[in-house]
Amino acid sequence: MNVVKWMIRILITMIVAFFILIILLRWVNPTTTSVIISEKMTLQDSIELEWTPLDHLGDNILLSVVASEDSNFCAHHGFDLSEIFKVRKQGTLRGASTISQQVAKNLFLWRDRSWLRKGLEAFITVLIEAFWPKKRILEVYLNIAETGKGYFGMSSIAMKRFDKKTNELSLRQASYIAVTLPSPKKRNAVNLSQKLKNQAKRIRIGATTLKMEGRASCFLNK
Repeated sequence: MNVVKWMIRILITMIVAFFILIILLRWVNPTTTSVIISEKMTLQDSIELEWTPLDHLGDNILLSVVASEDSNFCAHHGFDLSEIFKVRKQGTLRGASTISQQVAKNLFLWRDRSWLRKGLEAFITVLIEAFWPKKRILEVYLNIAETGKGYFGMSSIAMKRFDKKTNELSLRQASYIAVTLPSPKKRNAVNLSQKLKNQAKRIRIGATTLKMEGRASCFLNK
């Protein structure tokens, strides 16, 4: 009986500690993530990660990434139900993850797909949406997302591919980076196939539409 009580206490302590960690990460930038740790274990090369505040990233990369990864980012509370229903009709859930869900996964979880991971991802996503503003969620995503082999964050890959800071990228260049995100190790923003260039063009149209329709108001400065 005492063992059960101790296990319950340990579990409660872990949950409370995790809540505190989530709250702290609203203001404290994470120095590493589960994905980065995994990459360090498999890659012999160093990891390139440069943290850039949201206000210094530039509108073009913000709009391009949101248009590409989560066009309803400002409208949902962590889960895009319309997108989930759409992809379920296609017989898959791939491509339905929001930016909030990707932050939860990249920060804390492992890559292998399983119901356990999806359940934990959903739980963490709810906490992130509850305690972080949308700007913070996007800022963390843009700084921890895998952008190439050994590269994390938009700043490191913008300098690698275009020798520019992210706020110096044109909308075309930003869309070329955004289109690589689903498969960053296989895609190169300066060497895209025609199919991916066409996708990048649609991203640019989507980015312009987001701004014109006011659907980027939760992360763009007025």
